[in-house]
Amino acid sequence: MTPAPYGAVVDPLELLITNDVLRAMDLLGVFVMGVAAGALASRLNFDAVGFAIIGIAAGLGGGIVRDLILGIGVPAAFADPWYLTCALSGAGFSFLISAEGAWWRHLVTVLDIAAMGLWAATGTAKSLGAGLDVLPAILLGVTSAVGGGVIRDVLVGRIPAVFGGGPLYATGALLTAMMTWLVVALRLPSPLVLVAVAVGSLLAGIAAWRRWTLPAHSEWQVTMSSAQLKRLVRRTRKDERERVALETGAIPVVDDTTDDLAADAAADDVDAAHYEDRIFHEHEEDPGPQER
Repeated sequence: MTPAPYGAVVDPLELLITNDVLRAMDLLGVFVMGVAAGALASRLNFDAVGFAIIGIAAGLGGGIVRDLILGIGVPAAFADPWYLTCALSGAGFSFLISAEGAWWRHLVTVLDIAAMGLWAATGTAKSLGAGLDVLPAILLGVTSAVGGGVIRDVLVGRIPAVFGGGPLYATGALLTAMMTWLVVALRLPSPLVLVAVAVGSLLAGIAAWRRWTLPAHSEWQVTMSSAQLKRLVRRTRKDERERVALETGAIPVVDDTTDDLAADAAADDVDAAHYEDRIFHEHEEDPGPQER
């Protein structure tokens, strides 16, 4: 017997989609994303077509990708004309009006973050209602929230902000998506999805305010100098010889005719520079087969 989809018991999707207030917030988020994308198009000196395309991609891209993956028919962005209208209106606003100033940027950021949280919850709930398992549903929830921004950045030829160095939008969307799944899985009252939206949005907002970022690759990468590497090799080989001697009662003999690291074991380099000079000097003095 096939288990009932998550949405059969608790339906956050009904709350998020049919509620007029939340739908108005959703459309406002599409408008704001269109405005933000239009501001980027303005800095890049796009024409009207460029404004329209980047506004639609940013405001509706994530939801379109989600609906196409779910295979639910015509994506909601095309089934409801208000979505396209809001995306184009936001881009058109930036095309006609140049709104500058810190207060405007802060307002757009706040509305953008609120829309991100709402889209993450909507995408997760819609995916669970379609019968997806937890991990794909959460992934599509995050895709709904940040997919439009990724498409926007790719269209203008820059690395998507969610890949690092920017506010924790994807992290906040992930938190919202996970909490939305918990509401559904634990059969909690549907309005608690709004708590998930608030928590994820709050995390992203604080991160934007405090300029928090996730650790980059270089901050976790372990690097070793040639001297450190040589010491590690020597120590490892010494430990191995001691283990063999302990187990067999015989002390392994280092044979410089068969052991290519025997010279390192006998050498006494002062630092990495001496080690490199010795190695490179030996290679220069020892011609290859073609030179002989």
